[in-house]
Amino acid sequence: MKILVHYLFLILLLGLSQALFAQSPPIILITYHSQSGKTQAMAEAVAKGVAEVKGVEFILKPIAEVTEVEILNAAAIFLGSPVYNANMTPEVQEFINSWPFEGRPLKDKLGAVFVTGGGFSIGEEAVMFSMIRAMMIHGMVIVGGEDVEAAFGASAITGEGEFADKEVQEIFLKKAEGLGRRVGEFLLKIN
Repeated sequence: MKILVHYLFLILLLGLSQALFAQSPPIILITYHSQSGKTQAMAEAVAKGVAEVKGVEFILKPIAEVTEVEILNAAAIFLGSPVYNANMTPEVQEFINSWPFEGRPLKDKLGAVFVTGGGFSIGEEAVMFSMIRAMMIHGMVIVGGEDVEAAFGASAITGEGEFADKEVQEIFLKKAEGLGRRVGEFLLKIN
């Protein structure tokens, strides 16, 4: 009888310790700078894709509101910028420059990018690569989108031809959703 009581006590203790020390879901930080609201729309589409993945959580907010603790606690970071003279905006560059570097605390976190540009060939891929390079300097692992058309991340044309003077078009929002979904699924595979 004593052995049975001890055995039941151990089972109860093991179950309680597993409940107390259960791993919380990985957090994905989706952050952006948006002047017109169009990059924000892409960020919201990324979040929609991430939300389809059960077992991950996300934080969605502009870079001006992100804390260092949120950066450090994130298992994956999405970074979004409008194209600004074929570069990321100064605010996004300043945000990246604020990331902690000593000891490389961002090493092995997943990274992904999205951009909005006013026209075709205005620098979307150059901006994406610039943000990707910055993430790689920190040791982050870069994930691209689901489709070949979003290989480097998600991008949207927002001010030229049939895309001018409209909300961000569905074709671009779908790329952002796919990117969010892919990063969420990939994060679960490696966690």
